[in-house]
Order: sequence, then C-alpha cells, then structure tokens
Amino acid sequence: MEDEELIHNIQHGEKELLELLIQKYYDDIYRFCYYKTGNASISYDLTQETFLKLIKYIGNYKDKGKFKSYLITIAINVCNSYFYKNNINLEELDSNQNYKQNISNELEKIEEKDIVVQALNRLPEKQKEVIILKYYEDLKIKDISKILDEKIPTIKSRLKQGLEKMSRYLGKEEFF
Repeated sequence: MEDEELIHNIQHGEKELLELLIQKYYDDIYRFCYYKTGNASISYDLTQETFLKLIKYIGNYKDKGKFKSYLITIAINVCNSYFYKNNINLEELDSNQNYKQNISNELEKIEEKDIVVQALNRLPEKQKEVIILKYYEDLKIKDISKILDEKIPTIKSRLKQGLEKMSRYLGKEEFF
C-alpha cells in the first residue's frame, strides 16, 4: 500500500494502519536521530517522540510531496527541541574528543563505515545535515530544500562544500 493510501485510510478511521506506517519508516528516523545525537538511548527516545507527534497530528497532514520528508522535518524539530531544552551546544559537542569517539564506536556497530562517519562528524552541522539527508535518507535536493527551509542553491553549496571537506578528511590517515 502506498503512503498516500495508508495516510488517507488512517485519517478516515483505520488507526491500526499506523503500525504499518511506523514500521516502514522507523529505522530511517532512528538512524537520522542517531546521526544527530550520537547516542543510541537518546535516539530511541527522540524517534519515539517523532512518531508520537506524527500520531497526534496525522489528521492534519496534507500530501505535499514525499511523506518521508514530512517525517524527517518532524525529527529535525524534535532533535532541535531536545538540544534546546537540554542546553546542548552542537558546536561544543563537535569539538569534544570523547563525544566524537563515542559516535565513532557506536556507528561502527550500526554500520561498518567508520571512516566515513568520522569524516562526516568533522563537518559543520549544516553541511553534515545536508549530506545525511541526501545520502543516508536518499532525499532529493528540492526535498532537502523544503525540509530545511533553505533555497536550492544554498543546499547545493552546502552539499558541495561538505563533500569537498569529507574528501580532504578521507585523504588523511588520522581524523582526530
């Protein structure tokens, strides 16, 4: 069943179909939250909160494109709220060696692409976010533009600069 049909049926009383929708996107949203936080437990909680918000507001959802983009937008807001409420400065986290090492260790268990993840974690947050949405969430530039509420040339620039930096990082043996 396509997303549009699932959502339409859910909005018209078939609430049991929510489980199918959540199962379809759970891993994607969890992975996104994990890349944002670097913590499995926090990512689990943020993923749950993302889907709770979806359940609460699915009646108001209007089909404006890919449903996955809508979910990622919710996840971005949930993650940003978490950082704000807990007074977490992303710039400080990125400069913290222990934080970077924890991210690397955990991501190595999830994916065996540790070197790429380390390079990704060295990027400024805005470039990192665009690369995650493009390559890990498989979104198109125009969808990323909508999610982040930025112009397409800005997204393309962040993507290009981020990829260039990652290429330089990957050319070195030591990342930290």
